[in-house]
Amino acid sequence: MDRADIFAGIVLAAGFSLALWEASSFQYGTEFAPGPGFAPVWLSAIGVAVGVLIALAALKAPRRRPRSAAELSGAADSRGLIRVGATVAGLFAMLAITPVLGLVPSILAFLLFLTLAVQRLPVVTALGASVGTTLFVYIVFVYLLEVPIPRGPLGL
Repeated sequence: MDRADIFAGIVLAAGFSLALWEASSFQYGTEFAPGPGFAPVWLSAIGVAVGVLIALAALKAPRRRPRSAAELSGAADSRGLIRVGATVAGLFAMLAITPVLGLVPSILAFLLFLTLAVQRLPVVTALGASVGTTLFVYIVFVYLLEVPIPRGPLGL
């Protein structure tokens, strides 16, 4: 059990509960389409559930031994900082290429970069996760919710 995880879970659940309370004041939907409250309500509800799960998992976990000063000083090692920097750089690159290629290919390229270069996942896993996530985003936002997105030369 780690007190920080319990505290973080409670704080997350409380914060998302406030967001859910506020989001419930928005119109949830219309007769034919989701309204402005649809996404905030669902995202807030998911956030509350995740916060509660984090706190419960920390309560059920065996007690960890305290970290030594040497372990704490190496927490922000250079490899971790490089990975964070690469992720931020990849995000900015995605934003730069979106007007040229369109949103869907840009998201796919960004996710492939994250899974292959930053996380160094196996190629099959990286391809599956990247293509699956891109398809999910396309189906939900473009096909079901009909959100207008930047389209590139391929029409995506």
